[in-house]
Amino acid sequence: MMSSSNGTAVRLTGVSKTFPGYVAVQNISLEVRTGAFLSVVGPSGCGKSTLLNMAAGLLQPSEGTVEIFGEPLNGINRSAAYMFQQDGLLPWKTVLGNIMLGLELRSTDAKQAAQRAQSWVRRVGLAGFADRYPHQLSGGMRKRVAMAQTWIVDPAIVLMDEPFAALDVHTRMRMEGEILTLWAETGKTVIFVTHDLEEAIALSDEVVVLAAGPASRVVGVYPVDLERPRNLIDIKTDARFVEIYGSIWRDLREEVLKSYERDQRA
Repeated sequence: MMSSSNGTAVRLTGVSKTFPGYVAVQNISLEVRTGAFLSVVGPSGCGKSTLLNMAAGLLQPSEGTVEIFGEPLNGINRSAAYMFQQDGLLPWKTVLGNIMLGLELRSTDAKQAAQRAQSWVRRVGLAGFADRYPHQLSGGMRKRVAMAQTWIVDPAIVLMDEPFAALDVHTRMRMEGEILTLWAETGKTVIFVTHDLEEAIALSDEVVVLAAGPASRVVGVYPVDLERPRNLIDIKTDARFVEIYGSIWRDLREEVLKSYERDQRA
């Protein structure tokens, strides 16, 4: 795992991404501090996932540069792990087997991998379910397995693309709390993509708003100065939360309306 001497885990400089006949994002510059929890919000189709995929090295920018801990990113970002919206669990592997998978791919000793995976089974609240298969799990339990898969390989950076969007509101809040606990315990740098501004504010140190596409840009970067640890059950009634939400929503609302107008013209 790499460390940062300059305090910046991810730096995008003048980044654009063009697909055939379409400019997804244009001239985006952004810095993510080491150990920070940063969320990216914006209307549908604004390039949130594109930005995340460039930080992961899954997409190469058409213009500009991506740096990870001060080094240019060429190919896959080996300092990062990616938690997708769909969990991608292997149906023929048990909970324990799925959690071990990343370690096995890194040629970790089998006994050590099993011990670490057992520890993570307990850590994400799945004790007693290690021998179950994905089809035997609830949606929230599957997400716990995916979380353990992501954290067990000890990445310096965790990339999360709307990981809780499909969950009911109560399960979602519980998972958000568990992510915050893991983040606080491990000091990882987290970049979290979401459509939900309330979720972004509740979790993050900073919220980045992207403009409506095409050729999306950064509208603004907004600090979230709410105290930690955060009580996610009551945080939305906090006066400061409401104030932060209002200031960000004024800008995000304009981009959402532009997105609606674009979709109506299509």
